[in-house]
Amino acid sequence: MSGIVLPPKAGAINENLSVESAAVCVNPHEAPPPGTPPHVRKWRRSNFIEPGKRVIHPGMQDDFADGVDPDKIFGNGTSAESDHVADVWKNPEGDTEFQKAKNIINEKIYKSVQKEPLGRTYNRGHKMPDYVVNDPNFRHGVKSVKGKTAKEVLNPVEETEDDKEAALLYIKSHGSYGPGEQKRRDYDWKGRDPAAMVWGDAGKDIALGGMSQSVYDVLHGVGDVPKNTITSKRYDDKNAMTDLLGRARNLGHGNPVERNKIFGKPAVRRGANEWDARDCIEGKYSLEEQQPDGDLGKTDTPGFRNCTTELRRFGCPSVRSDIPKYARRSIADNQNYGDDVNARFLLHPSQFASLGVEDLEFVKPRTKDYIRSMFEDTGYADGDFEEIYGRAMNEDGTCGIDAYRHAYNAFTNVAGK
Repeated sequence: MSGIVLPPKAGAINENLSVESAAVCVNPHEAPPPGTPPHVRKWRRSNFIEPGKRVIHPGMQDDFADGVDPDKIFGNGTSAESDHVADVWKNPEGDTEFQKAKNIINEKIYKSVQKEPLGRTYNRGHKMPDYVVNDPNFRHGVKSVKGKTAKEVLNPVEETEDDKEAALLYIKSHGSYGPGEQKRRDYDWKGRDPAAMVWGDAGKDIALGGMSQSVYDVLHGVGDVPKNTITSKRYDDKNAMTDLLGRARNLGHGNPVERNKIFGKPAVRRGANEWDARDCIEGKYSLEEQQPDGDLGKTDTPGFRNCTTELRRFGCPSVRSDIPKYARRSIADNQNYGDDVNARFLLHPSQFASLGVEDLEFVKPRTKDYIRSMFEDTGYADGDFEEIYGRAMNEDGTCGIDAYRHAYNAFTNVAGK
């Protein structure tokens, strides 16, 4: 049995009392909580909130497990034989004119300098004719013939017959008139020329205030006659398509039908007593057919008829006022003995229903001592209690809470208290 670890015995004393004691279980905040594991802590932002701590990428945390040297310089040192920064940024052509000329001579050996000299085009070795080289006004390509400008192409001045027909088509389909063009609605002017006609009435005499007599008559309605208003036919057609009171809506199917026109095909009767659609909807029964069935509310089977010579009511009533109720009402007893509230009480409960006090408690007869103790506790029982109680009590000497309250209010109103 050596080498086998047995579980501790039941009821034995726990050796690790510092962690699993009753005090630690009751107050767990007293002991410090366990820390975050290192492999998880390096990925948390709180790992770098310490002041002055160097921020290291979490992927490089394990590379600096032994610590980070703050004086360590990353990269390779510059050797003495290599070019320094000042040499790199120095002008390669030199600072003097001699150094620049010497640099140009040294760079002539490069092919890029020969074929692509600075400031000139790429030299491909082509030899141009003399008239191309010697003529400074020489231009390559064929000279174009001047024609219409872009403005004339977009907005041509000359209008062809096709353009006129297209313009008329657009006026008919879209009502697209040109700028400043008068709209033509093809009115019947009855022999008048709208281009040569002068509108308005010339003034004849001078009326009050220097106003023309004709203008005065127009403003004051002299000689007014009904005017013929000229409107668009499309406007009238649109108004004809709207709903009209007492009339069927015009759906644009042509002229309206006759007032008494009946649509559909007349029914073909196969006999004098055959029903049509109207008879099926309204019914066409004789007086005998409209009588109730003979077994309505009773049975025609002998021995099962609801006929009796007794005058009592059969069945069990919903309100059992015929039996006495128990002295102590049980929760399991759901029988209505005639004292349950109605639907009005459920919809409109009394003022003190939420406190468990019903209206019956205010009219229930109480003894004189009960009334005195109740109103003394509320502070409304003074030296006039006997007189008030004598007015409110019943013949048997009892009195209800509501009756005493009304008597108390009447007494205080008369006394002026």
